[in-house]
Amino acid sequence: MTPINKSALWKKRLGDWVLNPYVGCEHGCKHCYCPAMPGVKFSNHGRTQEEWGAYLYPKDNLVASLREQLRNFTPDKANVTRWGDGWLLMSFLTDCYTPAEAKLGLTRECLKLILEAGHKVRLQTRSPLIERDFDILRAHRDQVLVGTSLPYLSDKLARVLEPRAPSPKRRLRMLEKAVDEGLEVYVAIAPFMPFHDRKEVDKVHEVIRPLQPREVFCEVLNPKGKNIEMMRSALKATYPAHYVRLNNYTLEYWAKFTFKVLNYGVKEVNRFIPWPDTQQLWRKHLQAAQVKFLESYLPEELRTV
Repeated sequence: MTPINKSALWKKRLGDWVLNPYVGCEHGCKHCYCPAMPGVKFSNHGRTQEEWGAYLYPKDNLVASLREQLRNFTPDKANVTRWGDGWLLMSFLTDCYTPAEAKLGLTRECLKLILEAGHKVRLQTRSPLIERDFDILRAHRDQVLVGTSLPYLSDKLARVLEPRAPSPKRRLRMLEKAVDEGLEVYVAIAPFMPFHDRKEVDKVHEVIRPLQPREVFCEVLNPKGKNIEMMRSALKATYPAHYVRLNNYTLEYWAKFTFKVLNYGVKEVNRFIPWPDTQQLWRKHLQAAQVKFLESYLPEELRTV
């Protein structure tokens, strides 16, 4: 096993490398497209997308393997792209602070080794469990970015769509504590929901503005596998209007919504970085000027015009 791997997430400016301590995630977010990704499907013992949140597999021998890899994988040998900027992301296909981490401690042990080796780490989590490791992060504050996803601020909606994840208000408090510790933070307004309008962007921006986040990323809800179906099932009883909106979430609607939200964010939000889908399926549904706008937020080698 190789714990640290090259990552395609440099295309989103998240980093050139990734480490996932676990296969699976206990948060069980209905919108998550990770269970439809090959990195999960090939390692989750045949579990279905509907079972996302009900399983977690710690990676065997992870810490020892990482210690061995770091003997040769030094910062000067790490590939650095212009967009990824050399950051190592923890994590993408799981939440590295999923609840089991409180007992297992894999993330904490990996984090200590990686930071002591001199690498830069971008931490992406919905969990305030990261506060346990502020002692490590403070000691390496110049190597660390702490971030979370805030697609909206409603704790009630989060209980439906992110049933076992900490609430948006708790995530926000976690970022506030990180700033108080002298740590730099970032926010992902992602996935932005098709039943919300730009007022939701404004609401999130207003509460995170005092934190002076280094970056504010945004991606609209990306249909992958069965996530739309799972969301509709969860929303039907308590949010019937949202349920109906998702029923009309066609590829054309998604493409136009992507442009509308990301174009607004660029104009209104400080340090806003759009995340247009790198498959560019939005291209055939948008006008030439709209395509050019979205392409400008892709790496140059992915652009076609």
